[in-house]
Amino acid sequence: MISPVWGHVTGVVTVVLMVIFVAIWIWAWRKHHRTTFQRMAALPMEDGAPNSEEHA
Repeated sequence: MISPVWGHVTGVVTVVLMVIFVAIWIWAWRKHHRTTFQRMAALPMEDGAPNSEEHA
């Protein structure tokens, strides 16, 4: 049989995880981080192939 305390423990864990999720969401959507995320999003589009003239 499951202990009656288990329901309270799972409730507290759920609330803590929800608070952490909202905190990360707020952190990610701050204007301060916009330029960093835009630079990181553009990284895969940059041409990473070395130029043949540079390595000749």
